[in-house]
Amino acid sequence: MTTHPPRTARPALTGLLILSLCSSLAAAQTNQAQPVQTPPVQTPPIQTPTNIAPTNTAPTNTAPTNIAAPLPTTPPVAPVAPNTSRLYAGFSVAPSLSGGGTAYGIVVGSTQVFRSFGAQIGVDYDTRAAALSVDALVLYRPLLSGRFSKLLPYAGAGVGLTSSPSSALADPSKPATDPVNLGKTATDYAGQFAAGGDYLLTDSITAGAEVSYRAPFSNKGVAAGEGLRARVGLKFLF
Repeated sequence: MTTHPPRTARPALTGLLILSLCSSLAAAQTNQAQPVQTPPVQTPPIQTPTNIAPTNTAPTNTAPTNIAAPLPTTPPVAPVAPNTSRLYAGFSVAPSLSGGGTAYGIVVGSTQVFRSFGAQIGVDYDTRAAALSVDALVLYRPLLSGRFSKLLPYAGAGVGLTSSPSSALADPSKPATDPVNLGKTATDYAGQFAAGGDYLLTDSITAGAEVSYRAPFSNKGVAAGEGLRARVGLKFLF
């Protein structure tokens, strides 16, 4: 025979079950609403070593680019002095082209006295004939340009005199340089024509060559100086 609980006890038991079920649902909803707290993760500090030797990096020498090479320098060239108002002095050797002796001389002058005309005075001594000559010339000196600027041509005329042993009083049996003949001298005057040119070796030194013709007005001395004569020498400009 089955025993049943009393009717009055069923409602109470049912209420307890419902209350328990509601409490469980409320607790579940509360746990879902609260966030889950995760404990923080502690990362240990990173220790950087302090005894690392510095790295010596050699400097890189980078050659500069696009730099033009230096142009070769030209040594300065001394300007050629103009052929104007320059004094000069020089020496020369003048062999005779007409059978006479060789004369040795000195010369002084100016390249320009008036416009393109200069003046020159020369003194020569002929050792063979014991003759001393003095000449004064007026020279025309054109000024060249371009690659011929160092060439200084000239041409001119003048007068001169020659002192030599007298042809009338000298002892023809003795040479002209004998003291007997040197004591008896005569002077002859002459006209002279000359043409030549100088070349500038430097700004102040020239080398020159000349041809001259001497025409004496008399023949009192043994060496009146008639005939052609060549001349070469150096001149120093001032």
